[in-house]
Amino acid sequence: MSRPDRSLVIVAGGRSRRLGRDKPLVEIGGRTVLSRILGATAQFEDTVLAVREVPPFRRALAADGWEPGAESAGPPGSTAFLGPEGRALLVVPDPVPDLGPLAGLASGLGAARGAICVVLAGDLPFVTPDLVDRLSGELASDAESDAVVPHARGQAQPLCAAYRREVGRLAARLVAGTAASGGPSPSMMGFLERLRVRTVTAEQVKRLGDLETMVRGVDSRADLEWAERSAAGAD
Repeated sequence: MSRPDRSLVIVAGGRSRRLGRDKPLVEIGGRTVLSRILGATAQFEDTVLAVREVPPFRRALAADGWEPGAESAGPPGSTAFLGPEGRALLVVPDPVPDLGPLAGLASGLGAARGAICVVLAGDLPFVTPDLVDRLSGELASDAESDAVVPHARGQAQPLCAAYRREVGRLAARLVAGTAASGGPSPSMMGFLERLRVRTVTAEQVKRLGDLETMVRGVDSRADLEWAERSAAGAD
């Protein structure tokens, strides 16, 4: 099978302690956040969903019409799915749970097939097709950068960004070092400091919509109430 030019990696391995339930599976406007993300990224032929536990996501995908695909060639414990339109998706469990989003990014990039990967947190209900296309397109046209990362809400947004798949090897080494030493989980910001990063500002993408809305996750009850209000006004 030929490799796609790009892949999508959804990082959904957190315990959602603040919200109290799996953030990607929370319903907003009658659709789960995961369903919204998949709908906004239908242009990706190759999708990897990095999770802490596979069964809840297997059930959620089945409810949305995804069917088990051919036997997975991914890491142990991974499950392949085919979407209603024939889209391929691979659910990959984090090899070491609870090491933070960098572990999900490492396992997701390791399983992806595209040279350029858009990486999204699993709790972004309002990410758009135009934004993910812009991020991947900017990285494809910039041979000097390892990643294209939006800057919004006062900081870089590493879980709504485009990366070269090859940086997954660095992420995997950092995660393996933490697992071996028992030290603190590597941070996404620390990971970015090791890369050649191109920044995208709200001003640069304003014609695509409000960047702060597109990168805002559903981390808390207040975020969920905001998302429900926003969806009611947009859907």
